[in-house]
Amino acid sequence: MAVTLDFTRSAGGRPMIKGHIRGKLLLECQRCMQPVTIDLDAPLQVALTTFESDERPEQEGLEAWLIEDERLFIQDFVEDEILLALPLVAKHEQCEPLRKLIEALPSDEPVTENEQEDVAASAKKNPFAVLKNWKKPE
Repeated sequence: MAVTLDFTRSAGGRPMIKGHIRGKLLLECQRCMQPVTIDLDAPLQVALTTFESDERPEQEGLEAWLIEDERLFIQDFVEDEILLALPLVAKHEQCEPLRKLIEALPSDEPVTENEQEDVAASAKKNPFAVLKNWKKPE
């Protein structure tokens, strides 16, 4: 992971951080559950503020970063920026799911006994299954 940070001031005189985070992260694909490499290339440009209601950074077109106790812990800052730059779901471009979705099977394809057991088990675990037959009063 390579991180570059420049501590400077905005055009309006606000303290700010400009920089870039680059690197590769090894995560677990949420479809096939195999390792997937995520290329991270995240530019960052934030204005530092001590007031949550400070609107000046946004007026300058910058993201505001709230500083508590007038201290900034760089490791926490970089970690948060990495988390914000990650994709919502880590997955390969093309891969097969670990297990077939029962709902996705065509109706003419027979369902195996194991798949029927999976459906029964998931129905037992569903806390909202009791609402299945609930009707709206007229």
